[in-house]
Amino acid sequence: MRGGGQQHSRGGGQRGGYSQGRGGHPGGADSRDNKEKRKRDAIFDLKKYSDKSIRVKFIGGREVTGVLKGFDQLLNIVLDEAVETMHDPENPDSSEVQQRSVGLVVLRGPSIILVSPTDGSEEIENPFVQADSAELDFASLSEATYRLADQATPLGCKVAAALGVIEEAVERYGAEHVALSFNGGKDCTALMHLVRAALHRHETRHGIASRPLVSLYVLYKRSFYEIDEFVKQSVRRYRLDLVEKSGPMKSGLESFKADHSQIKAIFVGTRKDDPYSSQLSSFSPTDSDWPQFMRVNPVLDWTFEDIWRYIHEDGVPYCCLYDQGYTSLGAVDTTTKNPALLKDGKYQPAWSLAEGCLERSGRSSTSSSSPASGLPVPEKEPGLERE
Repeated sequence: MRGGGQQHSRGGGQRGGYSQGRGGHPGGADSRDNKEKRKRDAIFDLKKYSDKSIRVKFIGGREVTGVLKGFDQLLNIVLDEAVETMHDPENPDSSEVQQRSVGLVVLRGPSIILVSPTDGSEEIENPFVQADSAELDFASLSEATYRLADQATPLGCKVAAALGVIEEAVERYGAEHVALSFNGGKDCTALMHLVRAALHRHETRHGIASRPLVSLYVLYKRSFYEIDEFVKQSVRRYRLDLVEKSGPMKSGLESFKADHSQIKAIFVGTRKDDPYSSQLSSFSPTDSDWPQFMRVNPVLDWTFEDIWRYIHEDGVPYCCLYDQGYTSLGAVDTTTKNPALLKDGKYQPAWSLAEGCLERSGRSSTSSSSPASGLPVPEKEPGLERE
């Protein structure tokens, strides 16, 4: 799921949420106000570009060009004859690019920042993308995530299973008694997006006002500046009540338990291929000599490839270090770029790694105590685990 020291808390105030579509209020009946809101949301019209070539830019710098075949009000776009272009992440202004043909694709609206015709100079801003680090639209986020879960694809099935585990935990313990283990790694970042989607649906179905999500961040002695900045951005994007604790992990959890006695379960982004995690289940209590929490592991059966496929499919913002050749993040002095990603003198982005088993090749043997899922595992038994 997601050791003692001074605690800092960051997070936004409470704001009510109201969903549309799949995350809507009980019974599925639409009020007149909701219908009018949907009409107002239909402000993005690409009809004049149908069957014409357009260019789509994404968060993170990726671009896709192709022939427009369809779109919806949330700016999910269908392109045919699509070609993906990736710029050098270490030199985004360089004219050197990589391209690959991807055929017929569906592009997810939340990750799109710009659309423009390839024949002409008109640029069409995405009206659903807010300023960088601004709070995300949880209604749209939830709707897109549950739509992905409805797809009869391997990824759709894993997203549906993960959402099911999160929903079960919220029903079992109550939304006010769950927390997220978060440190900016890719696994717990993907999990944070899933948790927000499930919480929004739960809150709207039960008429509960949306609240900040309590999140625990156990600090490294020397962390990456980029990770710390990404965590700050995520606090705003996902409305986190971030609780920072200095390590080691066990004493940090003890301090967190003392300050947040209402928390019964913690969502962790642990995967079975993480160290010491192969015997875990979706619900695994901490060891008897650790502070008592239920570790909830929604992405336990996911792979390295699944995490990146989901991040790209659902438009999940992630730390920029993964664009620079890092595949597993820990402390600065125990983490390097993955040598398996070095090609022609340049490091490729994390998701280019062909063999997931090499994910931790950039981590030294002393870094196993702080994986990417959020809470490190102890030497013998998994407690709560940045990758």
